[in-house]
Amino acid sequence: LDYVIMEAVVSTQSTGITGSTNCSTILRDSDNAMVIRRLWDAYSNMWNSALCDTCSGLSANRSVDFVNKTDTVNLCFDHNKKRGDICGACKTDYEALLNMFKDLQHDGYACADLADSMNSTAQAWSVRYNCGHPEVKYLPVVSLAVGMLLLPITFYGGNRLITKYV
Repeated sequence: LDYVIMEAVVSTQSTGITGSTNCSTILRDSDNAMVIRRLWDAYSNMWNSALCDTCSGLSANRSVDFVNKTDTVNLCFDHNKKRGDICGACKTDYEALLNMFKDLQHDGYACADLADSMNSTAQAWSVRYNCGHPEVKYLPVVSLAVGMLLLPITFYGGNRLITKYV
């Protein structure tokens, strides 16, 4: 938020001292080593590449809803930690959060803060609580493997019996 205020102050400091040059440009370029200009450019680049405008309320913004859903998921984790049923109890809240994050990403509103929050929540969901992994059912696979192993034995055994009586 301080960056937003500073950017607004610097960008509105226009006095027309040298025609097309404004006061903010003069202040940024007044250093011989251009340290201020380099820092300004670095911070501006970081701000823009992290999509911070979308999280700070400068454009269409759903980040508050996302933070609220994240809090709901984390509260569900904490509440159900002792019961041991986090995967079942928190599944709908987590999936709603994940779908909202995917929508925000698709619409271009997933700033670095929201992505970091989603990454830590997803890491807790899948690694710490071991949720989200599909349940593997081995019975069909084992049955198929046993059937394939018994097929040659049945074929050769039957063939031997048939040739013995013929």
